[in-house]
Amino acid sequence: NLIMKKITFLFFILPITLFGQLSDSLEVMKADKNVSYKNYEKLLFRATNYIFENPVDLKSQEFISATQIVNFCMNIETEMGIPTFGNFFKSLTNDDKQQFLYIVAMINYGLNQKINYNRNLECKPKKGEKYSEQVDVKEVQIEGAKIVLKYIGNKNNNVKISSQTKKYLKAYENGNLEEIFFE
Repeated sequence: NLIMKKITFLFFILPITLFGQLSDSLEVMKADKNVSYKNYEKLLFRATNYIFENPVDLKSQEFISATQIVNFCMNIETEMGIPTFGNFFKSLTNDDKQQFLYIVAMINYGLNQKINYNRNLECKPKKGEKYSEQVDVKEVQIEGAKIVLKYIGNKNNNVKISSQTKKYLKAYENGNLEEIFFE
């Protein structure tokens, strides 16, 4: 009976300690005096996943914490550049946090590739190549766009869509985003 109590105790406590609330993780991150991106990569990935798995809810402490974790990590040295340029990026408004969500989507895609597929998409300038034409840059941009368009295309996620962005959403929904994305 004592063994069952210990197993039951571990069953409930272990998930909390291993997969604690994002708000708790944010506090730990903020208190860290020697913040290293490597130490928080998986947390950042978890936060970006949380954002795209939930509607925008500025009253939700977890949603706010997820966005704060992303913001915090954007201000520390990372191994990945975020290519924030191009017509798609310009079509997004920051009034409705669309540009922020696109950046989150690119981070999410890059981390997914690194963590789950052992692919490091650096998106850093390479000698002798035009940055906007680098394979890694184009991949992160288009795949990030797909993530954010799927998200903002769902009306339940509470993100307004600008008229400029609607053409990209329509192309995404019709399966021909690549045709217009790099125009």
